[in-house]
Amino acid sequence: MTSAWIRPSVRRTRAYESRRLPDARDLLLDLNEGAPLAPNEWLAEIAAKTGMDAARRYPDASPLEERLARHLQVDQGNVIVTNGGDDAIDRICRACLEPGDELIFPTPSFEIISRAAANIGAKVTTVPWMGDSFPLEAVVSKATGRTKLVSVVSPNNPTGSVIMRSELETLAGRLPDTLIMVDLAYTEFATEDLTGAALDIPNAVIIRTFSKAYGLAGLRIGYAAGPADTIEAMRTVGMPFSCSTLSMNAALAALDMSGSVLAERTRRVREERAKITVLLRNRGSEVLDSQANFVLARFENAGEVWKQLADRGIRVRRFTNPLLNDWLRIGCPGETTGLSRLIPALEDILNVRE
Repeated sequence: MTSAWIRPSVRRTRAYESRRLPDARDLLLDLNEGAPLAPNEWLAEIAAKTGMDAARRYPDASPLEERLARHLQVDQGNVIVTNGGDDAIDRICRACLEPGDELIFPTPSFEIISRAAANIGAKVTTVPWMGDSFPLEAVVSKATGRTKLVSVVSPNNPTGSVIMRSELETLAGRLPDTLIMVDLAYTEFATEDLTGAALDIPNAVIIRTFSKAYGLAGLRIGYAAGPADTIEAMRTVGMPFSCSTLSMNAALAALDMSGSVLAERTRRVREERAKITVLLRNRGSEVLDSQANFVLARFENAGEVWKQLADRGIRVRRFTNPLLNDWLRIGCPGETTGLSRLIPALEDILNVRE
């Protein structure tokens, strides 16, 4: 029996599931987590920044926001630090949407976005985006007077597809009274980083995270940047002190790392992505062109491939979305040991030898 005080819309919705079956021996490639940042000097810098008194003092986001503002070449009032990218999404939806308002949601995409809008009572209008170029005309044609928000995830999760700079600028220009929410969680792995282009658009807000390229998913640290009034509205609808001092100091230390460290991490992922794609296509699987740290591949027996990988301790992502019944999302390990397990396992399961 469901308690009477729970909202009907919540009763009809299931909690988000990652379907993870953890084991210490597992190679976890199902949630697109980056390889760990382990240099001793990086860990030492976090310890030095944090200090012994940090646990009992409320955290202060201003040093990280100031650092990010300088990095993005915007005013500090245009940046907000959030509890991962998910928190930024939720704040944007609560700042912009009321019951009856509309979000246009190219799909399949990151389902937290549609959940955040639906939880407010907003209408979620979907537009198909399955690996082709961004459906610009279809999105614009769906807009109404109640459309307050359009989501653009680029590279998209789970397909790895991207929107082009010119398409993003055209979209924002044709919907000037609608906020374009540009989720760039995987942008470090893409051919082009759209951060600067999006920040030049007056009706766009970007979302970035330290969970993917920086490998800090467990610390829940992200940020958004955009028009000052939109960022202030995001502060208003969210809770204060959303990130711990440790998390923010880890992000500061990550930003202070040599650029060559991040460049090497992203280079390795791109190489792994290409190897996995070639292997699967040689087997005859359909693999979408991806610019993220994963590939989305279609199998005649996706469930069996998923199970056999799991039997080898390799976790990849299956989906409950009917559009993706035959597809698996395979994350790039980002390090040699993981790739040396994944490639032979796929070859064995699919009877492929390069």
